[in-house]
Amino acid sequence: MRRTILALSLLLAATPAFACTEEELQAKSISLAELVKEITTKDPSKADDWRRKQVAVDRVAERTTDFAEICAAYDKAIEEAKAAK
Repeated sequence: MRRTILALSLLLAATPAFACTEEELQAKSISLAELVKEITTKDPSKADDWRRKQVAVDRVAERTTDFAEICAAYDKAIEEAKAAK
């Protein structure tokens, strides 16, 4: 019994508690767009660089249907955008 509980605990710990949903992806997309707009409004010379980063995230979304992978790409881009602000 203890082994079963331990095995289930390890399985649950290794599995994300909440999968990224389509609604979360949409929210992340909007968040990234707003951050990029803010950054490029302050410094238009960064527009090309940030556009490339947005396109890179879009390409991830086009090549896979794995929401976790797409969310990770958005999360990374959002983190970079927040750091650039």
